[in-house]
Amino acid sequence: MVELGVQQGAPLTTRPPWSRRIADEITDLITSGRWRPGRQLPSTSRLAEQYGVSEATAYRAVRELHRRGLVVGERGRGVYVADPTHPIG
Repeated sequence: MVELGVQQGAPLTTRPPWSRRIADEITDLITSGRWRPGRQLPSTSRLAEQYGVSEATAYRAVRELHRRGLVVGERGRGVYVADPTHPIG
């Protein structure tokens, strides 16, 4: 039997998926005011390159930002920080 170094009954800690960590980091940039409304986000491929993840993971991060209402997408033009004074929907 292999010893894993985990005490029985000790809670396992897991890190959030990369997509959520990326979304959380960008959320901090937006909510702190460092990324202002109207700013274009890097492309999915650029985010993937910056974070060393797949484009699918970067896409999931951007989708999470959409779900949080922090960004809006313009088909063929990119994704932009949303303006909280003009909510969409």
